[in-house]
Amino acid sequence: MKCGNMLTATHDWVRLFEGETARDLTRALPAILQSRRWFGGKARRIDRVDLLDYIAIPSDSMSLVLLIRVEYDDAPAETYSLPVTAAFGDEVERIRRDLPSAVIAPFVLEREGKAENGLLYDALWNRDFTVALLNAISRGSRFSGLSGNLTASSTDAFAELVPLGAKPEPVVMKSEQSNTSVAYNGSVILKLYRRVQEGSNPDLEIGRVLTRLRFSSVPLLAGALEYQAPSGPPVTLGVLQQFVANRGDAWQYSLDAVKQFFGAVHSQPPEPAAAETPRMLQLAREPYPPLARHLIGGNLEWAERLGQRTAQLHGALSQVADDSAFAPERLTADYRQLQRAAVKHGMAEVLMLLSERTDFFSAGGKQQAGLLLDLTPAVARISNAFEMVSPSVLRIRGHGDYHLGQVLCTEGDFMITDFEGEPARSLAERRMKHPVLLDIAGMIRSFQYVPFVFLKGQALEPCRWASYWANWMSGAFLKGYLSTSVGTELWPQNRQDAGILLDLYLARKAFYELRYELNNRPGWVMIPLRGIKDLMKADATVVEADRGMVTTK
Repeated sequence: MKCGNMLTATHDWVRLFEGETARDLTRALPAILQSRRWFGGKARRIDRVDLLDYIAIPSDSMSLVLLIRVEYDDAPAETYSLPVTAAFGDEVERIRRDLPSAVIAPFVLEREGKAENGLLYDALWNRDFTVALLNAISRGSRFSGLSGNLTASSTDAFAELVPLGAKPEPVVMKSEQSNTSVAYNGSVILKLYRRVQEGSNPDLEIGRVLTRLRFSSVPLLAGALEYQAPSGPPVTLGVLQQFVANRGDAWQYSLDAVKQFFGAVHSQPPEPAAAETPRMLQLAREPYPPLARHLIGGNLEWAERLGQRTAQLHGALSQVADDSAFAPERLTADYRQLQRAAVKHGMAEVLMLLSERTDFFSAGGKQQAGLLLDLTPAVARISNAFEMVSPSVLRIRGHGDYHLGQVLCTEGDFMITDFEGEPARSLAERRMKHPVLLDIAGMIRSFQYVPFVFLKGQALEPCRWASYWANWMSGAFLKGYLSTSVGTELWPQNRQDAGILLDLYLARKAFYELRYELNNRPGWVMIPLRGIKDLMKADATVVEADRGMVTTK
């Protein structure tokens, strides 16, 4: 029930999720969700929110895990998990003051003839709840909801990572994005997924496999939280992994490296003469020129090492022949047809979105968007290129969303994390097997982002030096990968296949980035726009060159 504009429960705050009060709460949730960083539907209009289930997690302060379904006017529905608990008395003011982003809604609890003000807030900021989750994983506990069950489980690595009798001290990590993570005593970290889907999350699947193989460049998997509805496959709610002491991620390392690079180029000629869009595979096979050695220095070897670790990761994932979800497969006609259609449709959708948003761009942005729209015939050529790839190319399970932010820098090495895949894609898409060039293209696009993000942060205009750094760091990464993988089944035996696939996946990733920036960071659209335009122009140049009519357009 509702008292004025205030949610009201009787006897117990859990009754907020029953009857008319639950409907009042779900009607308030759209505005609450839109304010959360982890919510992926900010660019869409929410039609309604429904409560699918809630599971009580007993502890000194009761908490609930809500599963809510978000319906949109113009997109498929999504399911989110939202842990909640309640605060009373002085705790209400502390939560409002210290944890404003955790606040969900105020309410009134009526019991024993008295009315008490309370506050619903995100339970991940409640120590009792996060300790209860860790204990549940340790014990393999099972909790019943209104219709389904939440099951906690551990792996053999749990006992290695969590000392027996240790008193857990949970800390919510600040780097919240599409998920929320809680670290315990610097030994394990619990990642709670916000948007969830039916089926095993790739992060859990791949974590189990690589933990069994004891692959040293990925954190060990210690446990999981899964929800089982009365029908259908289980839903992964969270994973418990080894906490990795680190010096930050490779994205921040690269930003620091490019800052040093731009500091060094002041003494050089105004612009390098190198082409802005070289063929990456060709660049990876060339020795570093003295200028790159001088200006980029040891960071080239750093990128090479990352390429080597990436190739080793792919090698480990290709070893799982006894599991059909991981056993390597060839590039079938069905795969080529499916990918061709998906890439073509995805690119066309982004170009339509781009044409609708150009009025909001700066003059420079409109010019870049216009150039890209003029090059749309190249979109068909790129997607059609799947038909030219040999069926002998191998497909495996990979990272799926590989970029510098997914790599932690440790003492002289790397730890590769976050195997969920691209959040905007369906679980079925994220669990697909692909040629290794998909992950490689993701990392190259990440290197291409770095210098332009740095220049944007310094309010400086893009220049060829930015492309120079990005291209040589990308080439170094690819050089390291080739040093480990060439000659194995993972790498396409035909150079033409490798080149076609790399260009295909670079374009696929850049269009994915453009969609993301259009919907979330319009001020950044110039970065993927520039990358797509360069890829399209390079494609057009190759096509015209084949006809003996090289264009400089």
